[in-house]
Amino acid sequence: MTTLESDLVTRIQDSLGIELMFESHGRPKIVRPPLGFPKWPHKLDPLRTIVMDTTPTDDGEFWPTPRFEILIANLDSVGITVVQVGDPSSERLARANHHFKKLSSADRAGVISQGLLWVGMNTPWRIVVAALGKPQIVIASAKSQVEPNWPDTFVVDASAHAPESKALGPISVTSVAEAVSTALKQFGANPAS
Repeated sequence: MTTLESDLVTRIQDSLGIELMFESHGRPKIVRPPLGFPKWPHKLDPLRTIVMDTTPTDDGEFWPTPRFEILIANLDSVGITVVQVGDPSSERLARANHHFKKLSSADRAGVISQGLLWVGMNTPWRIVVAALGKPQIVIASAKSQVEPNWPDTFVVDASAHAPESKALGPISVTSVAEAVSTALKQFGANPAS
């Protein structure tokens, strides 16, 4: 195990209470606890649902709620639904089709495992997402900060597009929407169908 992997294992154990190991090919795997499975909303098809995680990074970096709302509206227009997970400080996304509140780490991992893909910041949760084998859209201030990453990791940073709004920060909705579309097509879910 590399130093980075060892540090990630410790950080995720300490912050989330999820024990991981890294397999020989460099992919994380959840050791324990077993995944929880909170009741999935019966009206939502997991094969047409994305999990949006509004948890800010440890240093307080976040993607503004209005940007998430615009992204959800874009996804809704092509038949993709959204469930929200996040920490207690996360604002509720009004356009999300369902909000999973106050979940244990095992339950939150179970929710993530049921969606098509995960969209969120560069938090420890993205390593859990990788362990679940789910594609991820990581919103980060710089691609160089997102390590490790895997073939199903799509990093969106400020270099992708010019800022759409000074007030809402440098990472555009357009660049995140393009990454979501690419991931969905690459992993077999065509948002236009």
